[in-house]
Amino acid sequence: MKAKQKNIRVFELFIENDDEFFGYMQKNLILLKDYMLLLKGKVSDGVIEYMDSQNLCYKVVDNCNIKLQAKEVNTNIPKKIELVQYVDGTQEKKSNILIYHKPIRSGVVIDHDGDVSIFSRVNSAAKVISRGNLIVTGIIDGVVECDGAYMILKTIGEGYAIFNGDILDKDEFKDNILKIVKRGEEAPITEDFI
Repeated sequence: MKAKQKNIRVFELFIENDDEFFGYMQKNLILLKDYMLLLKGKVSDGVIEYMDSQNLCYKVVDNCNIKLQAKEVNTNIPKKIELVQYVDGTQEKKSNILIYHKPIRSGVVIDHDGDVSIFSRVNSAAKVISRGNLIVTGIIDGVVECDGAYMILKTIGEGYAIFNGDILDKDEFKDNILKIVKRGEEAPITEDFI
């Protein structure tokens, strides 16, 4: 026998009624297809049939004793500093930041351990994962995830923005530049950036 420990991304869904569940799933299905879904609350036969018909990975966990812990936000994320050596012998310190000035095209996946700054849009079917902080100044039609201390966004179009595991409400982003932070166990807080 072989055993390997794996880390997976999980969404915990507490179902109060079928109508609310199906509305949520219709809106968020494209995002949830890549995650393990833990179902709690009133899980009806209709919900189970839907999950099976969509070929989603799920588990009903009302009788499960595993305690799920939300990810703790590290507000003091250290920056990785690299020393760049040029041909002429000069050196320059460079932090672990990715900067994009062009749109992130459909199908592109950016998965980075540091900060990511995108001074353009994120197209549909593109995915950006930043384990540091994230800035996107254009429209988000793809998926962006940030596990850092903050993210700064302007407009969430047809896409999704996830901050430390929480899906942000796209209705809050109407061409306003907002800073999203998380303090303790509270839901993410949006603040005017400028």
